[in-house]
Parts: sequence; structure tokens; C-alpha cells
Amino acid sequence: MHSETLKQVYALIAELWCSPAEQEQESVSEQAPAVLTALTAVDTEGAEALAQFLANPVPEEEYVALFELDPLCPLYLGSHVFEEPKTCAQAAVSDRNSYMLELIGIYRHFGMVPNGKELPDYLPLMVEFLALTAGSSDPLRARFIQEYLLPFLEPIRERLAELNSPYLHLLKVLERVLAYDLQTNATEVTAHV
Repeated sequence: MHSETLKQVYALIAELWCSPAEQEQESVSEQAPAVLTALTAVDTEGAEALAQFLANPVPEEEYVALFELDPLCPLYLGSHVFEEPKTCAQAAVSDRNSYMLELIGIYRHFGMVPNGKELPDYLPLMVEFLALTAGSSDPLRARFIQEYLLPFLEPIRERLAELNSPYLHLLKVLERVLAYDLQTNATEVTAHV
């Protein structure tokens, strides 16, 4: 899977993590067959999980209950790992605040400026970042995946499994693509040395 295909896979995954009401259904329908074909060529298990997720669209009400308002499973990665501060003063020096500031620094390093509508640890934003930076050999991108994304997915996986959510399939696809991305990037770096 070369960088253009990786970009398309990440873009589709990012889109699918967004609210069904906000998704561009036509775009998803157009992208899905090519992404499934490309993914099947390198990871049949990941492609099967994606096909399973795509075959059973999630109703808007279920998405809202899972991820919005008073969410059962927030899509803000830091909220699963870091304790919520009790006061505004504690928020400024909290571990989650530091995590989000580091994420903003990484985004800016690559020339991406989040639009401010979502916090920097919002999963669809993080996956969109990977789509935009696919093909980059900058070691900071691999570090982003290894230190700022992968360790934060376990609590989401556990919660989605507990809720028996179909989004568990989408998370599986993401984790498999991340592993492939890291492996491919490491191979390319080694080949250039």
C-alpha cells in the first residue's frame, strides 16, 4: 500500500468516525470499494472488518448516544486516560492539557492548523492528520502514532467492546492500518540507510 492509498484509507476511516449526519455519504460510497480492494491486498483481516462496518450503517441516534452530548465513549482520546481537573486552574496544568499542547505542536510542525472546532485529541482529527501526512518519512509522524495515538486506543477498544458497538470493527481497521503504516515506514527508512 503506497502513500496515496494509505492517505485514502486514513481519509475514509476519519470520515467514518464522524457523525453519520456530517459524513459525505456520496464520497464514502465512492471511496469504499477502492479502499477495500487496496486494503485486501495487504491485510485481509482489516478489509473484512471494514467491510463488516460498512455493511451495517450506524443510525445517527446510536452515534450521538455513543460519542456526543453525554457520551458513553468519548472520541477524545485524552478523556479516557487523564483525570479531569476539578478547577479551571488545574485544567491549565493538567496532563491532558500538556498532551493536547504537544499534539498541536506536532500538527503545526507538519503545517496543519486544526480549525478549532474540535480539541486536538479528537480521534477523527488525529486520523485525518495521518491521511494528510501519509508518505512523510519524518520520524515525528511515527512517534505520533506510537506515543500519542496507539497507547490511547486501548481504553476506547475496551469501552466499545463493553458496549458491543459496531465501531469496534472500525477501531480494528484503524489499529491494523497503524501497524502496517509503522512497519512500512520502518522498512522504508531502513532501505534508505
